[in-house]
Amino acid sequence: MPKNTIITCKLDNDFNKILDQYIKTGLPLQVGLGKYSSYIITTISNIKYKFITKLQSKKTFIGYAKILKDLKRPEIEVLLSDMQDNVKEKNNVFYANDNLQSLDFKNAICVDLNSAYLQALFNLSVITLDTKEWIEKNLNKGERMVCIGMLAKQKEILHFNNGKLQQDYKEPSKHRYIFNAVIQEVAGAMTKVVSNNSEDFIAYWVDGIYLKNEWIAYDVMQEFENAGFPCKIENLTEFKSRFKFNYMEYTYYKDGVFKVLNLPIKSINDSIKRNMNIMVNNYRTERRLDNISIDSEKKENIYIGALTNKQYSQADLFD
Repeated sequence: MPKNTIITCKLDNDFNKILDQYIKTGLPLQVGLGKYSSYIITTISNIKYKFITKLQSKKTFIGYAKILKDLKRPEIEVLLSDMQDNVKEKNNVFYANDNLQSLDFKNAICVDLNSAYLQALFNLSVITLDTKEWIEKNLNKGERMVCIGMLAKQKEILHFNNGKLQQDYKEPSKHRYIFNAVIQEVAGAMTKVVSNNSEDFIAYWVDGIYLKNEWIAYDVMQEFENAGFPCKIENLTEFKSRFKFNYMEYTYYKDGVFKVLNLPIKSINDSIKRNMNIMVNNYRTERRLDNISIDSEKKENIYIGALTNKQYSQADLFD
């Protein structure tokens, strides 16, 4: 089978219109949909139109290639096998915000982990020290996030023919379990620090923990470093937390720049989903359709926040 000719295009708001036009031609198509890249393959002509939001540097792909090379080391075969069997995506946790009160603090701190996910890959013995140091030295923060996030990429694949959808499925993601293990390694360190400093804890989001007591900053920093995570202390001013029904809004100044962090309140959002499912199931019962499960244990514990002025969010890592 001849190799696809690749034509690179920009992924923007016009993609839906372009895809619709291709579907209407009736030609056999394979479509891959991701958050930051998508593609359309015309199977008759073997042309692949690749749509991307931003061109990544060659160094980013070199870093990813180094990670993949490390995954082939014989000495970690058992480790990866156990990880694949035991790490479940539903156990991913990205944040915590137990205090749901509206509060004001003149000063607060954030203890922020340095290259948290890269460090977690190393702590888990997934990558070598040489690979870690190369990525740290040669990739900036955004490039590091993309490089590591490639482990999690998973597209939805659609097949069209005669203008109709024939197949729809998620492509297998060979290394996604490793990315999930990284998330859980960082979350484990965060959770332990939270439990040891519950009286001063405000919230944490991915790799940064917010605390109201400036005096414990160095103790918390030492806790993280003992767990294998180098970190830094960021001083915050005019810190405010506000209860917004189903999420908490945190605002503050860091280095004179105003920041906003919004984190969902899990218990309230779970209740909203549960009540919605009950309502929908009432209608489904009338039509004699199977009920949607409202078993909270079966629902994935994944909630995404948003931080204004931060270079990335957790969602940016998934393709």
